[in-house]
Amino acid sequence: MGKNKLYRRQLEGQKQALAEHLATIAKEREKPERQQDQGLIAHWEKTVANCRQQITKLERRLNL
Repeated sequence: MGKNKLYRRQLEGQKQALAEHLATIAKEREKPERQQDQGLIAHWEKTVANCRQQITKLERRLNL
């Protein structure tokens, strides 16, 4: 498999993971303020930041 094809597959996977993580954060924030787990939200926000960095890196490799 060529590198571009591999990068495109990785990029799609990262985009899918990003969407799932953003949905998880939104689901947690829908809860009343007292029931929200701020530690969990912080964890997912870090994961989202990591996904965005990976997406940027893969797009740079693909010259997008």
